Amino acid sequence: MAEISLSLATLFERTFGYKTLAFEPKFEKVKGGNERKEQGVGGSAYYATDPSGVEYYMPVTLIYPDSSGGDASANNSVRLKRWNLPFPVISVECKKTIIETALTGRNGTVKELIGGQDYVITIKGFLVGVNNEFPEEDVSTLRSIYEQNIALSIECPLTDIFLLRPNRNGSDKVVMSDLKLPVVTGVKNIRAYELKLLSDEAFNLITI
Repeated sequence: MAEISLSLATLFERTFGYKTLAFEPKFEKVKGGNERKEQGVGGSAYYATDPSGVEYYMPVTLIYPDSSGGDASANNSVRLKRWNLPFPVISVECKKTIIETALTGRNGTVKELIGGQDYVITIKGFLVGVNNEFPEEDVSTLRSIYEQNIALSIECPLTDIFLLRPNRNGSDKVVMSDLKLPVVTGVKNIRAYELKLLSDEAFNLITI
């Protein structure tokens, strides 16, 4: 089991530049005898246990083809693997494509809504190595997922709200566009990671 001697909240602020309480959760007991809600509307779990045995809120799971047996993109029967991202902090960004046209003699602009852009999902967290060693295996796993260049599935109560919708045919597919491994100073067994994922869905192109 990994031993964490430093505060992850402190390391997060030092690495990413802002504070988060994600690593210092305080789960209040539910009053009135009701059980706490364990799953979101899409079926993803609200709680999980981190590698150090501590319960945390809002886990993120990536589901991707196991490429160890060959080219995942060329083998539809390839086995899928699941990986709970360690110590994740997740956010979603939404934007619209809008054309703004200025008119003579009028303040402001005329807005023409073209449509919604892809959802941008950002995940930041830490890879923690066992026995105070560099987390080489987890870094290799991230690199392998990034280099597959195919759509992945993501499970998280937050992303389910945006992705598992009728107008998207319930697609939970995302594409990993960016992978960063920022330096964490002062420790050798902890490496920060930052992922940028773009929502993806299948389209039927009809030639008219």
